[in-house]
This record gives sequence, structure tokens and C-alpha cells, in this order.
Amino acid sequence: CYTRRCVSRVSYYKKSLNVKLGTSSIRNVMDMNALFGGFAAALTSDPVWVMNVVPARQHSMLGVIYDRGLIGMYHDWYVVLSF
Repeated sequence: CYTRRCVSRVSYYKKSLNVKLGTSSIRNVMDMNALFGGFAAALTSDPVWVMNVVPARQHSMLGVIYDRGLIGMYHDWYVVLSF
């Protein structure tokens, strides 16, 4: 399950990177490829605010995030490079 994988990743990040979520150093988190909001769901026990960003090509995913009681937005990461 995607959420269980995210819970495992959050646990790994906390242990290996010594991340202190909910402190003055990390209060906000942005999931730049949110899909179903699993990363935010894995952080529900931590005092952080999570913004779920869904790629614009994945239109049906934001409804799932809203249904889970989370917040999110679509974004198109199209980048124009000029030289």
C-alpha cells in the first residue's frame, strides 16, 4: 500500500536524517509529487502542515487527497530554459 510505504519512508527520514518535525526548524512540508496524499497521511501524528502538490497531468488525484481531509493543489512543472 502506498501509505504504508510512506510511513516507512517517514520513519527512515526521522532516524537517518535526525529530522525533528514540528519544531521551529521544520514546521511545513511540501510533497511535490503527492499522488494520493500518502506522505501527508504518514505525518498525521506529527505537528506539521503538509501541502500536497499534484502534477497537473494527474487530474483525478486531487479529489482523493481532499477526500482524505488533506489539502493540495495542481501544478504544472513545465520549465522554459533560455540561454
